[in-house]
Amino acid sequence: MALTGQPLGSVGRHLRVLREARLVRRRRAGRSVLYDRTTAGEVLVEAQRTA
Repeated sequence: MALTGQPLGSVGRHLRVLREARLVRRRRAGRSVLYDRTTAGEVLVEAQRTA
């Protein structure tokens, strides 16, 4: 992955863990798979920002 500098397999494993924890969700857009944070994921990000 050009953006992260991490191999695709590593990114996939991280996304799977985040999905299983219900911190991100995925959806298809044509041939692409898009990920975005769930409400729980947003809460954690906001908590980190204010810490």
